[in-house]
Amino acid sequence: MRKVMEYELETKKKRLKKLQEYFEVDMKNINSPNYEDNAINSLLEMKKLKTEIQMIEYYLQMPEEE
Repeated sequence: MRKVMEYELETKKKRLKKLQEYFEVDMKNINSPNYEDNAINSLLEMKKLKTEIQMIEYYLQMPEEE
């Protein structure tokens, strides 16, 4: 189970990094008609991922049951 959680954690961290990179690019496109919607959706998704990452990191700190 721990290996699955560690894999999930790394996957979410990679996804967050990609979203942050895309967000930087999107910020430069302020004249886009969908700018606000894209920014809000990106920020919400990043916030969700950060929360999930924190939760997994918390669970991984717990001692393993035998």
